[in-house]
Amino acid sequence: MSGQTSRVVVVGAGIHGLCAAWNLVRLGARDVVLVERFRIGHDRGSSHGTSRITRTSYASAAYARLVVAAQREDWPRLERDAGLRLVHPTPGLFFGPSGGQIDAYERAVAAAGCPVDRIDVLDARRAFPQFAFPDDPTVLVDRSAGVIAASETIAALARLVRAAGVDVREDTEVLSVRDVGSRAQVETSRGTIDADCAIVTAGAWVRTLVPTLAARLSVARQTACYFATNGAPDVFRAPRFPVWVWLGRDEHDHFYGVPEFGRPGIKAARHRTSAGSDDPDAPVSEPSAVETGEVLAFLCRELSAPPRGLIAAERCLYTNEPSQDFVVGPLPGAPRVIVGAACSGHAFKFGPLVGRVLAETALHGRTSCDEFRALAQALV
Repeated sequence: MSGQTSRVVVVGAGIHGLCAAWNLVRLGARDVVLVERFRIGHDRGSSHGTSRITRTSYASAAYARLVVAAQREDWPRLERDAGLRLVHPTPGLFFGPSGGQIDAYERAVAAAGCPVDRIDVLDARRAFPQFAFPDDPTVLVDRSAGVIAASETIAALARLVRAAGVDVREDTEVLSVRDVGSRAQVETSRGTIDADCAIVTAGAWVRTLVPTLAARLSVARQTACYFATNGAPDVFRAPRFPVWVWLGRDEHDHFYGVPEFGRPGIKAARHRTSAGSDDPDAPVSEPSAVETGEVLAFLCRELSAPPRGLIAAERCLYTNEPSQDFVVGPLPGAPRVIVGAACSGHAFKFGPLVGRVLAETALHGRTSCDEFRALAQALV
């Protein structure tokens, strides 16, 4: 099997790898190979599950503008190609103590001109009666927000890339990725593939495949919970129940949730982006009672009617960068290896756009996305 030549090899078939492959063939690339260690849609990484949040509310105006670009251009293009509604508009509720992280969000969305409004607590209780707002927080309502049908998105992308002739190789472990001067070389458990370049979107395994990033990235296993609710079911489904984020005083102290969508129960979790040391190859442990209990305790405090109990919980991996910024672009000194990594748990909403950036960089050496170029400059 060695000696095969491909225009581009994409390593990892999560949301960003699939979106990179889809954009590559859309832009005219030939002989695209997509290599996946497990099976597409597996639950060992970061892209599984039924739902994700999209929203322009961010503590960074640059990231807010990037979401606007993704919502304006890239998600609609993917929906047209797939023939499916993948983003379901739903109000976004952002709240937390004044003087905390919510203040940075309010400043950033104002600077970016996002459709986000501040409302007082009395209006918030009327608009979102499912929430008690016991501590009189600052409340922002994001009119750009929605629920992404995550598992449907992954399945749709898999269909699109296969139909376009991408060589999809599942159950194939990538052992190394190297820039060897005139080409990229991808060594796999089934042979070596030579290519013009390689795009590495391997999630938690990027640390192994790109050793120069190992010290910069960390991996932390997260727990998402699904709870049965009290009250009429429609009250907890989109669009009556919002996507929501509670922002504490500490930048790592966040809870978030999603309406009931695609499976029983509302989804809620604590969002942690502090450094972790989890091994992505270790057996996936069951979520502990402590982990699920702290999420339940938060909901019991913040919802008007406490949940009836835990239905299920699932694990996913965050690959974190200390500033929570993306690591997207060619490796210094190894330009034939292009990395899409360090999503820190907030990048599914950018999937089609990040895939476009990766594909354009592979094919043309630069991206057409002005918002991404501005972000990259802002992070220097």
